[in-house]
Amino acid sequence: MRCYLCLGSNLGNTEEILAKAIAAICEHPKITLAAKSGIYKTEPQGDKNQEWFANQVLAIEYACAQPLEYAADLLMSYLLGVEAGMGRSRDETRRFGPRVIDIDIILLENFRISTSLVEVPHKRAQERAFVLIPLQEIAPHISIQNMPIDEALSRLEYRLEGNKIYQ
Repeated sequence: MRCYLCLGSNLGNTEEILAKAIAAICEHPKITLAAKSGIYKTEPQGDKNQEWFANQVLAIEYACAQPLEYAADLLMSYLLGVEAGMGRSRDETRRFGPRVIDIDIILLENFRISTSLVEVPHKRAQERAFVLIPLQEIAPHISIQNMPIDEALSRLEYRLEGNKIYQ
């Protein structure tokens, strides 16, 4: 099944961290990298008192024969393990604060899934230019919750300058 992931980092050498995260994701025997966007530098959302993020979107093929919800949970569990293995610690008091790596599942095909671990499509994907712009780069004809990416972007206030996204 085709899945889209969004990666983000704003601590350390962010481009190197994104490359390491991609390598770790692809170590999973049921995951194959299908495409990756360029890296975008993104103004922090919510908590502005931190470094800018480096963001990237991946398209992966996930060959899991489990029932859909269980497959989504298995994938999310694996991605959380990748985050933890790279030193991510979650600060519940600063939800949108700095992080060495963040990996979100944006889409799993066109399925809608809600479990205790993951909600797909990602509930804030349509509000975030740092998700939509790189997603549009690798999958320009895709829709999120029946809304084409172009339309979702047209509803946002953002500015793209080279590889920098202001929102």
